[in-house]
Amino acid sequence: MRTTSPGGSVRRFLSPALPWPVLAVAGLMVAGLLTVSGAYGFHRDELYFIVAGRHPAFGYVDQPPLTPLLSAASVAVLGLSPTAVRVLPALAMALVAVLTAAIARDLGGSRRAQVLAAITVAVSGYLAAGHLDDTSEYDLLVWAIVAWLLVRLLAGGDRRLWLALGAAVGIGLENKDLLLLLGAGLAVGLVLTRRWDVVRSPWAWAAIAIALLLWAPNVVWQAANGWPEITMASRIAGDAAANRTQFVPFFWLFTGPLLFPVSAAGLAWVLAAKDAAAWRAIGIATVVVVVLVAATGGKPYYAVGTAPVFMAAGAMLTDRWMARGHAQLKIAGFAAAAAVSGALVALLTLPVLPLATYARTPLPTAVTDTAEQVGWPQLVATVEGVVAGLPPDQRARAVILTDNYGEAGALTLLGSGLPPVYSGHNSFWTWGPPPATDTVIVHVGDWTSADWVPYFLGCRPVATIDDGFGIPNQEQGQHVEVCSGLRASWSATWPAMRHIS
Repeated sequence: MRTTSPGGSVRRFLSPALPWPVLAVAGLMVAGLLTVSGAYGFHRDELYFIVAGRHPAFGYVDQPPLTPLLSAASVAVLGLSPTAVRVLPALAMALVAVLTAAIARDLGGSRRAQVLAAITVAVSGYLAAGHLDDTSEYDLLVWAIVAWLLVRLLAGGDRRLWLALGAAVGIGLENKDLLLLLGAGLAVGLVLTRRWDVVRSPWAWAAIAIALLLWAPNVVWQAANGWPEITMASRIAGDAAANRTQFVPFFWLFTGPLLFPVSAAGLAWVLAAKDAAAWRAIGIATVVVVVLVAATGGKPYYAVGTAPVFMAAGAMLTDRWMARGHAQLKIAGFAAAAAVSGALVALLTLPVLPLATYARTPLPTAVTDTAEQVGWPQLVATVEGVVAGLPPDQRARAVILTDNYGEAGALTLLGSGLPPVYSGHNSFWTWGPPPATDTVIVHVGDWTSADWVPYFLGCRPVATIDDGFGIPNQEQGQHVEVCSGLRASWSATWPAMRHIS
C-alpha cells in the first residue's frame, strides 16, 4: 500500500498539483450555472429554506439546520434573488469537480485522467444539482470530501486526516442524515476487506467521536420535538415502489447519459481489480448504500454520493484506453460524448429554454423541479389582488393560510402589503397558529370542501392562479378562497392542520 509522509496529504492537496484545465472546467461550470440561475425563478424549497433560516434552530421538521441557515445568510448578504441563493450551490458542485480530479490523481491517474475526471463531473448530474439551493448540493459536496479523504487514508495517508474526515461528516450530518448510510456501508466494507488496521485505529474512532459531537445539537433537537424527521422519512417511503423504478434511469442520467460507461467501469475496477484492493471497501460501501436505499424505499439520489470515486477511477481507465493507440480519435469521441451528455443534462434540468418554448415541450411533466420555478410572481400578484378586494373590516382581521411551504414562502418573501402568512406544512406549522382575533382566512392552494368543512363555516373561491404559460406545477389552476367562521379557536384547530411531507 502507498504511504505518505506526515502532513504530505494536506500539503499535496493545497499545492498547485492539479492541472490548470481542471480549474478551468470548474470555473466554466460556475459561470454557466450562474448565467442561467435567474432565468425562471425560485424553487419552492429555496423559498422555504430562506424563511426557515430566519427562524434559527438546531433542526427543522424535515432536515437539520445547515441549508436553511446558509440560504438565509446568502439572501442577507447578496439580496433576495434566485441567483443569490444559487451562488454557493454552484461553487459547491464546482468543488466536487476539483475533488474528483484530486481523487483521480490519488488513485494513480495521470494529469489527463484528472482533467477527464473533472469533465465527467461537469457534464453529469452535478451540473443539474448546482442550479438549486437544496440540501442535496451540500450533501453531495460533503460526500465528495469524505470520499477524497477515504481514498487517501485507505492508501496509507497521514492518519491525522481522520480528524478532518470526522469534522466533515459531523458538519454534513447537520445538513442531511444520509451520511449514516455511508457509515454503515463503510463498516461492512472494512470488515469484508479485513481492514483491521482501520478498525483498530484510534484516529478512526476519534473521527467517529468528532462527527457525533458535531451532530449532537440536531439529535437533541429531534428528540425534544418528537423525531419529526422519522415521520418525514416514512412519508417518503410511502412512494417506495415509484422510487425503486427510478434507480436505473436516475443513475444513468446522473453519471452523464453518454458517459455512464465511464463511471460503471470505475465501479467495476474498484470492486474487482487487483490494483484497486486498497479502496475495495469504498466499492462495497456503495453497494451496501444502494441496497439500503432501495430496501427502505428512499429516493435514488440518496445513493449517489460516492460517485466521484467511480468517476475518477473511470476517467483513469479511459485515459489508459486512450494511451493504447488512436488517442486523437478516442479523445474526440470522449469530447463528443461529454458535449452531448452536458447538453442533455442542461436541457432536462436547467432553465435554458425561453419560457414560452419550454411550456410547449414535455419537460414540465418529465422533470418537475424546473416547472416548480415558474409562476411565483403571478401567484403573489393574484393573492395581493384578493386581499386588496376585501372590505376594510375583513382586511384588518385577515390572515393568509397556504396548502404548502412553497406558497407560504413566496407570499412571505415576495408579497407586499399582505396579512401574516401561515401554513400547516412542515416547519411552517411550528411557527403558527394565527392570533385568535384573526378569523378571515385567505386560503391559497389545493383546498376542497372536504378539507375546509371541519374548520370553517364557509369558503368561497375568488380567484384562480395562472402562471401565464399553462405550465403544470403544484400551483397552476389552484384557487384562492376566502373563508370565515372558525368552528373552534385557532389553538384548538391548529394541531389538526399539521401535515408533514
